[in-house]
Parts: sequence; structure tokens; C-alpha cells
Amino acid sequence: MTEIVAEISGNHGGSLRNALRLIETAAEAGADAVKFQCFEPERLATRRVWRPEVWALSGGVPLVDLYRKTHTPKEWFPILIDYAEFYDLKWFSSAFDPKDVAFLETLDCPRYKISAFEMLDWDIIKAIKETGKPIVLSVRPRCGLTILEATQYEGIHWNTETELGLSAHGKRAPFPGAPMVEYHLRLNDVETPDASFSLRMAELQEMVRIIRG
Repeated sequence: MTEIVAEISGNHGGSLRNALRLIETAAEAGADAVKFQCFEPERLATRRVWRPEVWALSGGVPLVDLYRKTHTPKEWFPILIDYAEFYDLKWFSSAFDPKDVAFLETLDCPRYKISAFEMLDWDIIKAIKETGKPIVLSVRPRCGLTILEATQYEGIHWNTETELGLSAHGKRAPFPGAPMVEYHLRLNDVETPDASFSLRMAELQEMVRIIRG
């Protein structure tokens, strides 16, 4: 069954109460899990400052200003995790720097997401790999990367019918049998930099209905 993940991202608009509302909304919409983003604005802006593909999506806004608007403070994380668990939602987090990984390990983060912009960043990949936790990896299209599935290795036969998962920006259903789909979730009354490609609760409910059949 496809796991449906609600991406909290920066759609809380800098409000802890809104972040909690997003978790409530994810549960009510029928999501299986919520995902947070763990980063420090200044550090992430410095790591990405030479990335033209990032600038192309920033709308001309300085990266540090954009990330300050979408930042989830680290002191919120224990509260958000408890709230997600109260609603029987699984949780995990994106990490953008080895220091983010070190912090999330203090909370026993069960798995990690690597964003498409960091998909070849060895510092982050190495830090997460060393935790031994599962990794969810987004891949950017047209990035010069070819992915091959090893169908047989040392006598192990993989399920070659499983399709790739989907990190959706907007309303799009994954291929049947996809292991995971991730949708950015927003509140009706909160406008943020991520709102334009995020789903409201009714839209997420519709996608849950379509995926679950």
C-alpha cells in the first residue's frame, strides 16, 4: 500500500500553533505520516548559494530570507513529534546538513529524507548513512543521473514491479504500487512561500481517496 506523507515544511508561517494545526489536518485528511524540515537558515543558504537551480526557484528573494520564513525551530521538534504520535502518525524529517542529522539523532529520528537539491551531497549522505536509518531520496529530473535497479544480486530477487515513489508539488497521484507519495500540506488561512504548490485539507483528502481506491 502506498504510504501517504504530509509535508509540513514552512507552511506553519512561523507559528507553532499552525504547525500543530497542520498535523491535525494531516490526520483528518487520512495521511499515514508527517515529514518535517530540519535546517538552520544561514547554514542552508551558505550551502546552496552557488546553486543556480536553487536561485531559479527563489523568485529573486535572498535565500537566507526565504529560509528564515520557512524555518522550523529546533525547540519545536519534541512538541511536534509528540503531537504526531498522539494522532498515530508516523514522522520523519529532511536533513540538509550533518549538524541537522546530529540533532535529529538526539530525538531518535526513525528515517531521513534527502531533498533533490542535496541528492549528491556526500556530506549529508554519509552522515545519514552512518545512522543506519532508512533513507528517502528525492531525485531531480534532468540532472544527469541515471538510476538502474539491480534485479538480482547474490541470489536476492528484488520486486521489479514496484514503481518509484513521488514527491509531489501540487495535485498528482503516484503510479499504482508506488511505495510512497509526499504532498506539501497548507492551511486555508495561512499564506507562505510554499503555499502555491501545497494542498489544502480537502485536496489532500481527495488524493487519499484516489490513491486508496
